[in-house]
Amino acid sequence: MPIQVKNISVEFPGIRALKGIDLEFQDGRMHAVLGANGSGKSTLVKVMTGIYKPQLGAEIIINGKKFPEIKDPNMAKKLGIRVVHQEAPLINSLTIAESIAVLHGYPKTRFGRILWKDLQRYSGELLKFWDIDLDSNMLVRQISSSERSMVAMATAIGKDEELSETKALILDEADASIPEEEARRFLAKARKVADLGIPVIMVTHRLKSVMETCDDVSILNDGNVVFTGPLSHIGPDFIVSKMLKSEHSIVVDDTIGVDNLWRAVGAAPPVEGSGTVLSVKDLKSSRLHGISFSVERGEVLGIAGITDSGVTELPHILGGSGKWESGQIVLDGECLKPNITPKQAIRKGISLVPSDRFRQGGVMTRTLRENMLLPNEEKFFLKPKKAYQAVDVAMQVLDVRPAYADQQFGKFSGGNQQKAIVAKWLFTCPKVLVLDDPTYGVDPAARMKIFAAIQDSARNHVGIVVFSTEPEQLATLCNRVIVLQKGVITHELKREDGTLTRESIARWCYA
Repeated sequence: MPIQVKNISVEFPGIRALKGIDLEFQDGRMHAVLGANGSGKSTLVKVMTGIYKPQLGAEIIINGKKFPEIKDPNMAKKLGIRVVHQEAPLINSLTIAESIAVLHGYPKTRFGRILWKDLQRYSGELLKFWDIDLDSNMLVRQISSSERSMVAMATAIGKDEELSETKALILDEADASIPEEEARRFLAKARKVADLGIPVIMVTHRLKSVMETCDDVSILNDGNVVFTGPLSHIGPDFIVSKMLKSEHSIVVDDTIGVDNLWRAVGAAPPVEGSGTVLSVKDLKSSRLHGISFSVERGEVLGIAGITDSGVTELPHILGGSGKWESGQIVLDGECLKPNITPKQAIRKGISLVPSDRFRQGGVMTRTLRENMLLPNEEKFFLKPKKAYQAVDVAMQVLDVRPAYADQQFGKFSGGNQQKAIVAKWLFTCPKVLVLDDPTYGVDPAARMKIFAAIQDSARNHVGIVVFSTEPEQLATLCNRVIVLQKGVITHELKREDGTLTRESIARWCYA
């Protein structure tokens, strides 16, 4: 019987992630769920797997039975919902058989002794059933990323009686970190699951894989379902157009006075004039394969790409927390060392606003004032009055509310937390400010203020590098956008020649 979700709404402080969506996933069909970051895809998966609870009035129908919510992952498992995530939960130091046992359970005697022969037999039979040509005694570190995902999927679904209990398989970006050719092998196994009559729900950014593999597609945009139906009726251009937000969704404020922050902290303003402030030459790392680009003073450069393109690694390399294997990063004429630390990078003039504000952006148990002053503690040593005044100025410039700097940081809304984090890094008076998805998961008003801070910083001669998964943002904010695919730069789009549009960014990212 098909899996149905009805009237699914999920709300977080300051944002509605899902807005009463209705979807149906048919038996025996592969159903893609697509959308830009922040569209609601991940939230939907977490509702269906018992991590998030929907608001009252929701219905989840599995095997003909209606549930107002799935209370936890254990309930999801009992109901037959199986999921394979982007990072297969296998342990490199264990054998495949042992990893299967970690996820599935060790066969034991009634006295608790592990039955190793039974484990070997079961693991071998499981791999054979799913046509996975691997020896179960191999170490996990010896197998490829696609083979890891195949083993994780086989373990989640099982065989025989376990297989008969499976009501749906969710692939949650499970092909994102797999090379394209290997991904085909993995998705062929997913097709086998569908051929057994099980609905397969595929959450992915890879349009090519969707067009080659899936039967149906649902497109989410800003928490709404904007299309659902058979793939045979539509093409990639239609899908991309539906993923884009409203043409008039971004309007940026005028100058907000970012230079007041620098005066408050007693820092010299950025150097005026033109010229290259950041140059990256033939940069290579685990996911980057020789990329080169530059940023001018006062320029806003956008960098776009899907998950496996290298966009998640590059901002951390630029900010000093990621490592590269070869190439050069030259900041204002000085060549940075590959082992540079974030603290050293900040001192030299490059600051990173990370995408994960909860784990990397702020300390939730400290006050907002303490968070804002963290990178500048030395400047304010024994100068509490100056420190308090500087924070007050920053809160006014970025419109952080409520205007109570001694409140615990975790008690502010997400949008106000993010505005405070942007202010914190502007306090360092950077030559280059790197922003990694700076408005992900924040409310529209906070977005506009952050956009204004970005553009005002550029007007004040700061070089800006913006990483974003939202083409609308990049098309509005940037002078240029470079597109990464599989670790290389494939396209450069410029405002001056008319190639920089939200449609062109989206088309080249998902090509």
